[in-house]
Amino acid sequence: MIRTSHFETANDFNSDEVKRTLSDSIPILLLPGMAADERLFESQLARFSHLKVPVWIEPFPRESLQAYAARLAKVVDPGVPCIIGGASFGGIIALEMSPHLQTLACVLIGAARSPKEFPWRWRLMRPLAMLGPNWLGGLAKVIASVGSLVLARGTVRRLKRLSQTESAFVRWAICAVLRWSPSPAAQARLVDHIHGSADRVFPIELVRPSVIVPGGSHALSLFSPGAVNDFLVRVIERTKPSANPQAKYRDDVSVLG
Repeated sequence: MIRTSHFETANDFNSDEVKRTLSDSIPILLLPGMAADERLFESQLARFSHLKVPVWIEPFPRESLQAYAARLAKVVDPGVPCIIGGASFGGIIALEMSPHLQTLACVLIGAARSPKEFPWRWRLMRPLAMLGPNWLGGLAKVIASVGSLVLARGTVRRLKRLSQTESAFVRWAICAVLRWSPSPAAQARLVDHIHGSADRVFPIELVRPSVIVPGGSHALSLFSPGAVNDFLVRVIERTKPSANPQAKYRDDVSVLG
């Protein structure tokens, strides 16, 4: 079972000087969602000088999520202790990357820690993932065509986009995450998890976050950047024993007010 880290500290986290000092030393790698890029972390990139948003590498056909994460870890490894994390799909990849890096902390932003936290509709789609990315693209194209009269316009538009060549990575990512079987090493990883109470992708009642952002949506880094930045500062502080010897863990979930 994945353990969740909870902490409280006597430090004043509203001090810009303290936050800057902490954030300017430890490398931070944050991975975006499957259809996003570094713009998802614009506020975090402006705040943390040692933060990098890796570019997705091309997956191999039918490559598992675990195998892809191990390969990506070799590409982006800073060679020193670091904080690895991500938003949504990026958080899942980060969790599987963590055993392959000198990980000080693993941060999940609006993500899930195992398929057990997926919504029921995702689980129902698992058989489709077994068809593979190419079949998924073809199926999306057919459904968009024959269902144009009964499906919502937004749904048809998303299906058409999914069938296009430039969506190859997204098709692979969908199949990989639906087939995902968490590795024992990733499941044993201590995680720091921040989640919005209004997340509609991973509903709050299905996940076990360390910190809940009231009213926060799925894209927390975009729409609740202050909460995410402060959370990262607290994670960074905890990875530095000398920064605050009074920092400690607790077992309850924090709710930002």
